[in-house]
Order: sequence, then structure tokens, then C-alpha cells
Amino acid sequence: MAEVPEVETIVRDLREAVVGRPILGAEVLLPDAVRFPAPAAFTALLAGQRVLAAERRAKHILMPLEGDLLLAVHFMLWGTLLLTPTAQRRLPETLVVFHLDRDEDLRLLDKLGYARTALGPPDDVAARLDLAALGPDALDPNFSPEILANQLGKRRGALKTVLLNQKVLAGLGNRDADESMWLAGIDPRRAPATLTTDEIARLYAAIGQVLHEGLELRGTQADLFGRPGQARHRRNVFERTGQPCPRCGTRIEHLRLGGRNTHFCP
Repeated sequence: MAEVPEVETIVRDLREAVVGRPILGAEVLLPDAVRFPAPAAFTALLAGQRVLAAERRAKHILMPLEGDLLLAVHFMLWGTLLLTPTAQRRLPETLVVFHLDRDEDLRLLDKLGYARTALGPPDDVAARLDLAALGPDALDPNFSPEILANQLGKRRGALKTVLLNQKVLAGLGNRDADESMWLAGIDPRRAPATLTTDEIARLYAAIGQVLHEGLELRGTQADLFGRPGQARHRRNVFERTGQPCPRCGTRIEHLRLGGRNTHFCP
């Protein structure tokens, strides 16, 4: 599942292996994979543009290009990018192919077909993807318990639902939210306004621990070079319904909160 550790791993790989290189051309194999512009315009605009940087905003990958363009990629649930020789056989889940120099391709893959990309002037891409509305990023060095408390304090609904609201906290996904609340010892059904200062501090620390551990192990998916990550998709509670809680042995329960699968120890 592509959450912040998986996306950030790919971004760091892009900085290592793709930034500074030109995109010689592109092929759109699934037209729906391009949010905007139309596929023909997308490929025409990309041709000859050099990748200047690779950044992450929440779970968006943002690559500024020459020509005052910004290439955005979002993996959705199971998407990824793969750097591979152009001559290598394309996998059936290939959605878009970016042809680079040195006879290599950067391929957008997704077995479900949900991953998306977009291209345009930076301000236009940011506006159409509503990037300005995103909340603080949990991996930002300036993120703090005080910022988390401020973001949660006036929100209604269950804590799990609020944590997944990208306008509250950018990039925290379903799996890592469940794991963070378990690590902090906080029930996902709690109202955010009921959390004490100590619980906020525990939740802040747990979010950081979960994300940094996942990042250090290079996520749960393959990286840009096809090497598998070493993090476990099912850690303590996520998708472990009915199994014993590692902390107390109680059976892990499952419910739906805000339309999302939620796993916790009652």
C-alpha cells in the first residue's frame, strides 16, 4: 500500500537517479491515468523537458521540469514508479511510460489502474490538485505536538476519520493511522477534543515513530529500482482482525469509520 513511507522512498530514489535527466518522450497506455491535460498534449509538452527536482507534498510526488512545468504523480492505493531499461518487457499494469536518456524508462505502474499523473504550469497544477488546502506534513521538521493539538482541537467526528482528513494532517494513510493510534494506546473512535495533553504527545510521538520506521525500512512496496521494501504491511493491528494484540493479547477488532477499514485493540 502506497502511504507516506512508500512515496517518500520513491521521491528520494528519484533525486538519486532521475533528477537532472531529460524526458525524451512519453507514452500513455491508459488515458484515464492522465488527469490533465489530454494525453496528446501531455506527451507533447513533456518531450525534451529536463527533471529539475523531486518533492513530496502529502502523497503527491511533484517534479518541477524545465519550461515552467510541474509533473505530478499520485499512487492512490497500490501505484508505484519503476526505473527500468527501455528494452525490458512492460508489465501489464503499466499505465504511463516516460522515456529517459541512457535507454531507460520511468514507468508508472498500478495493478488496480487507479494511479494518476498530471502536467502543467506549477500554479495551475497546485490549484487543480488543491495542494494549498493540505494540512501540515507529519514528516516536516517543524511539525510538533502543539501543531497536532491545534489541528485536532476543533474537529468533530472520530479521531481516525479526522487523522485521514488531508486538510488536518497531510499524508497520513489508513494503515499508518491505525498503527499510530495503537502505538499511542488511543481508541480510534475517540473524539479528538477529548484527548489530553499527554495523549496528544503520545500520538505525535507514535505518528513519527511509525512513519520513520517505515521510511528506514524503505516501505512495504518495491522501490524505484524494483527492490522490495523491508517494512511489514501488517504490523501490530492493521489487517490483523481476530489475531491477538501484541501488547495485551486481546483479539484485534475491525470496524468501518468514515467509510474506511479500521483495526484496533478494544
